[in-house]
Amino acid sequence: MADIFTPEQLSKAVRLDAYELRSCVFLNDGKGGFVKKPLPMEAQFSSLYGLLPGDFDGDGKMDLVVGGNFYESKPEVGIYDACYGLLLKGDGRGGFVSVPEQKSGILMKGAVRDLRLLKMKKEDVLVASMNNDTIRLFSHFKNH
Repeated sequence: MADIFTPEQLSKAVRLDAYELRSCVFLNDGKGGFVKKPLPMEAQFSSLYGLLPGDFDGDGKMDLVVGGNFYESKPEVGIYDACYGLLLKGDGRGGFVSVPEQKSGILMKGAVRDLRLLKMKKEDVLVASMNNDTIRLFSHFKNH
């Protein structure tokens, strides 16, 4: 911290402690509680803002599509721009495996803020809303 901020800035700073920085899902344990499951490494490369659950490969197990990034951070800490969207294949027990873009068809460059699924002419279309940008549509991303 001393390499980035001046002693005066640090003396005026409020210290807050963070104990978990990974992107995680919390699964209902059926007993009134939740179990924390960190997402795969590929989901940790940037901040996530959009998360869409669904059975995207038709195997009866819950999958996730995620997107994110953040460009409005202060210059001294840099931008968060390493997420290009991910399809995370679920194993039915709360674990997920990242599906490569070449196989999933998902490539979201920019700052994703929300994800939705729309039915268009009997086809599911993934809609990604982008911060200060146009929406992006992805079809044919299922069954991977």
